[in-house]
Amino acid sequence: MSSDTPSEERRLLDASGGGSSSSNEITGAPDSSASSQFSDDVEALQLFGEPLHVSISRGTTRFQTIQQAHSRPTQLGGEEAGQADFDLQTWLRGRQERAGPPFAKRFGLVFNDLSVYGSDVSNSHISTLITPVWKMIKSSVRGFGIPQLLTGLGAQRQILRGFSGEVKEGEMLLVLGQPGAGCSTLLRVLGNHRTSYKRVTGTVSYGGLTASEVQRHYRGEVAYNQEDDTHYPMLTVRRTLDFAITCKTPSSQVLRNASAYQRDMLAMLLDVYGLQGCADTVVGDAFLRGVSGGERKRVSIAEQVAAGAAVEVWDGSTCGLDASSALDYVRALRISTDVLQKAVVAAIYQASESIYRLFDKVLVVDDGRQLFFGSTRDAVGYFERLGLVKPPRQTSSDFLTGLTRLGERRVRPGWEQKAPRSAEEFERMWLASAERQAVIDEVQA
Repeated sequence: MSSDTPSEERRLLDASGGGSSSSNEITGAPDSSASSQFSDDVEALQLFGEPLHVSISRGTTRFQTIQQAHSRPTQLGGEEAGQADFDLQTWLRGRQERAGPPFAKRFGLVFNDLSVYGSDVSNSHISTLITPVWKMIKSSVRGFGIPQLLTGLGAQRQILRGFSGEVKEGEMLLVLGQPGAGCSTLLRVLGNHRTSYKRVTGTVSYGGLTASEVQRHYRGEVAYNQEDDTHYPMLTVRRTLDFAITCKTPSSQVLRNASAYQRDMLAMLLDVYGLQGCADTVVGDAFLRGVSGGERKRVSIAEQVAAGAAVEVWDGSTCGLDASSALDYVRALRISTDVLQKAVVAAIYQASESIYRLFDKVLVVDDGRQLFFGSTRDAVGYFERLGLVKPPRQTSSDFLTGLTRLGERRVRPGWEQKAPRSAEEFERMWLASAERQAVIDEVQA
């Protein structure tokens, strides 16, 4: 590490509000938030040689400050109204629990025996002059498609096979798989985007609500963010976030001053997600030069935070980002998950070890089959018990995505004939495992 690292660390600590002192001014005890912030920034310096733009501890503090500053305690009744220190987050949580699932902003995601079928295009051919005649003859033999129209069945191909899992509120699920393994299909279905598929079987529950109920009445509570960030390119970052905040500002029964809340919320989002330097720069797109790719990703996350969806699904959002920007992106997701108690599902390719550790659970996908679902701490150990070996300097994500790559993976000596080799064999081992039974018990509870 360079000789100016200590000065960089002090500068980061001063910027986070810690100053040169790490003790609490009131009690004299060490300030745990400052030490946590200091350790986060030191880790960033050791990994990339430069500080990150996103601080989890500072973001949590800013969220809580705005919640308490703009709440209206006079609107409460009973014992809440008599409390001197009112916490909006705690009060809203209690009100949502009393109101029931349809009115709660905090609910998890449960999917059980989820299978997806799409159109079978394996027999598609390049059209020639004789193609229309051949199609007419083939259609007449098959009854001009009337049987398929009556039964609703046509040429189908199974894309996903029997996926099960649960993402509770306040948890982040990492979906790992090689390109073409079925990760995007899984995320689109979990994000309640089903129209492009022939048939979806199994159950997907959003806090007790079915997919059709969410589609009809609570569409804004499940947000799906695709790989490409779509914004109004001519708007600046400040105006983009201000518009999102204005559309989702709570009612006057909750807030004292709506305009003050919008102003402070905008300042907080710009600060927490490291967007102050580009606040007055246009967002841009592929045709208009604007902010960088990492900044545009953080604008998308800040927009999702302002929208307030309870379930967020992110599909390949780190593609094209460098290591530091990708870690910034995931740390920003961690802030919104911890503070707002969201359920977050994200697919990330070539995730570093620092990114992998920020997630609570991991789902391994290969060839449309579920190979593992569980805690990120247990995934590597599960496959090592099947006879595979993780090299010392290999990241956990690379190890989990390379399970079926026979030329790259390492097998424990003596397990060459016993270790599973294909996705089918891994799926068969998973279906017979105690870990899978624990997932089913948790899903059906």
